[in-house]
Amino acid sequence: MDVTEILNEMRIEASGCDLVAFADLSSRMMLCVSPAGQRPQEELDVLTEVAAASLSGPLAESAAPLLDARAPVEAIALTSIDARIFLKPDADASEALICICAPDANIEKILSCGRDALGRIVANG
Repeated sequence: MDVTEILNEMRIEASGCDLVAFADLSSRMMLCVSPAGQRPQEELDVLTEVAAASLSGPLAESAAPLLDARAPVEAIALTSIDARIFLKPDADASEALICICAPDANIEKILSCGRDALGRIVANG
């Protein structure tokens, strides 16, 4: 199964997900996107920047003392209009899964589906 199929499957399984994307944080590039509708490229670029800041940039560095100096592998930002979930397979990885969901979506379900999808993507190389 290719990355697009895995992302599409996850977006359908994780009810409330409007977008699931696979990104390379080191290059700040979206590698593959599964949106429920059209998204402007500028929005995708911003999401990649936020994911990078949250998982390996300034936000991650400021959280490190709270996490016993380990870089976070998950970050969640809740707003009144959406929930933004960022996942990495491990602290040293540059790849990440980005999910944009409804603010009332089941975050635990999305995290579980996201971890599974990311694991399958990484295992497929």
